[in-house]
Amino acid sequence: MKGGYKEYPNKGVKFDPRAITSRRIPESLKVYSGQLNYGFNFLMINGYLTKSDREKIVEKIEMLESYDQTGDKLKSSYWCCNKLYLIEFFRTSRTNFKIYALQLFFFEESQTIDFL
Repeated sequence: MKGGYKEYPNKGVKFDPRAITSRRIPESLKVYSGQLNYGFNFLMINGYLTKSDREKIVEKIEMLESYDQTGDKLKSSYWCCNKLYLIEFFRTSRTNFKIYALQLFFFEESQTIDFL
């Protein structure tokens, strides 16, 4: 997946103008903002990540440069994907992150549609 969309994902959405938002994922998909350790706990408790998923990505996420230093949203974010979710970690400052999650798989049973 490549970034650089022509249309900003939060276009037309009203929120605090001081908010730093992801370049690739809309703010409506944000599931957590705050410190990384608490963010990982939140993701694991709510079923977004498993412990093995965390072990695979934690080092890469900790190495991200913060947006307030780089000024580049793409360099300050990391995407990972598991069987159920596409998750973006966006480092806004030295200690704060925003975590976005897009559900890829739905558990609901499919319903058949009768065609005429």
